[in-house]
Amino acid sequence: MSTLDLFLSLAKVDLDQRIVHGVATAEVPDRVGEICDYATTKPYFEIWSAEALAASGGKSLGAVRAMHGRVAAGKLTDIAFDDEGKRILVAAQIVDDDEWRKVTEGVYTGFSQGGRYVKRWPDPDTGLTRYTAEPTEISLVDLPCLPGATFEVVKDGIIEKRAFAGAPEPIPQTAEAAAAPERVEEVASAQTAVSDAPREPNPSAALAKAAQALSQAARKLERAVEENTALRKSLADLSPAVADLAKRLAALEAQPLPARAALRAVPRNADFSGEIGGGVDEAIKRIAGLAPQERALALTKLSLANPVAARV
Repeated sequence: MSTLDLFLSLAKVDLDQRIVHGVATAEVPDRVGEICDYATTKPYFEIWSAEALAASGGKSLGAVRAMHGRVAAGKLTDIAFDDEGKRILVAAQIVDDDEWRKVTEGVYTGFSQGGRYVKRWPDPDTGLTRYTAEPTEISLVDLPCLPGATFEVVKDGIIEKRAFAGAPEPIPQTAEAAAAPERVEEVASAQTAVSDAPREPNPSAALAKAAQALSQAARKLERAVEENTALRKSLADLSPAVADLAKRLAALEAQPLPARAALRAVPRNADFSGEIGGGVDEAIKRIAGLAPQERALALTKLSLANPVAARV
C-alpha cells in the first residue's frame, strides 16, 4: 500500500467545545500488519504541525478531514508526544456541522493518519513491516469497532459512556464487486506519489522558517506605515501653498481684460506719457499691468483720441 492506514479509536468527545480527543498514531500493529515507528515519525509530525501553525497564523496545529476526503472537518487544537507510550495524542475541534453530528452519534469511531511512507523495513522482533510516516492530514473515520466498544462524552463537566454505532450487516458480493477493493487500492496508489528518497526532518528549521515569515510580514507592515505617514506630512505641507495659488488664480481671473478693438487703433505716439510703444501687443501688455483706475483712464483717452466713424 502507498497510503497510510493506521486506525485508532476515539477516546473522548467534549460536547460543549466540540472537541474530539484521541490518538493520531502509535507504535502498534495496524490492520494490514504494519507498525508505525514512533522515534522516526515524531519529527515529521512536529514539522507538519509547525508548518500548519505558521500557515494559519497560530489558529491550527494541523488539518482534520473526514474519511480522508476533501471535507475540511476541523483543526487540531492540541498535539502531545507521549515518548514513554510511543504515541501521539491529539485534540481536534470539529467545525463542520454534519461531521460533528456523525461524531456525537457514534458514527465516526476513530482517527486515521493520512500522508506517505518515508521508508519501510522488516521488524526483526515481530516479523511485521515497520515504517516511518510523514503526515499531511488526520481524518475522522468510521471503521467498525469491536462489539461493545465505547467512548467518553463530556457535557457540563459530566462524563458518560456511549457506544459507537454498530457496523452494517455485510452484503453478499459478486465476483466483480469482490475485486473492487483491489481496483480502489490501485487508484489510490496512482493518485499518491511516493518518493523513495527520504527527507531528513528538522523541526528547528521549520520553526525558524515560520518565524522568518512572520518577521518579514511585520517589516513590510512597518514600512507601509512609515510611507503613509510621510505622504500625509507632505500633503499637509503642500496644502497652504495650493490654497494660496488658488486665491491668486481667482484674483487674476476676476480682473477685466482690455479691449483689443480699441488698442488696434492706437497710434504709436498716443498720449500715454510716452510709456506705451512697440505695437499693439506691447500696448496690451502695458495696459494690462496698470492699476484698475489708471487702466480705465488710459482706455478713456484712447477712445476719445480715436473715435470710430459711424457706419452708414
